[in-house]
Amino acid sequence: MVDIEKIKKEADEIIKEFSKVLESFELDEEETYYILDTKNVLRTDDEPSLDENFRDDVLSIAPKTKDGYVVVEKGKWSN
Repeated sequence: MVDIEKIKKEADEIIKEFSKVLESFELDEEETYYILDTKNVLRTDDEPSLDENFRDDVLSIAPKTKDGYVVVEKGKWSN
């Protein structure tokens, strides 16, 4: 049987020990080096475009549709 309180206590101890190790490092004095050049991988901001067939393509592969919308099951995690 799983003892939740024991797991919580052990997790707290692990976090405390890990925090002590992190505090022992002096990171402010070290320089940061990057081995790769930084690139902007985002697209340029042009006018938005939409494939006219996109809606029909999505609706054609959806398991269930109604009145031009995809019907999905409400998640068990939501209220």
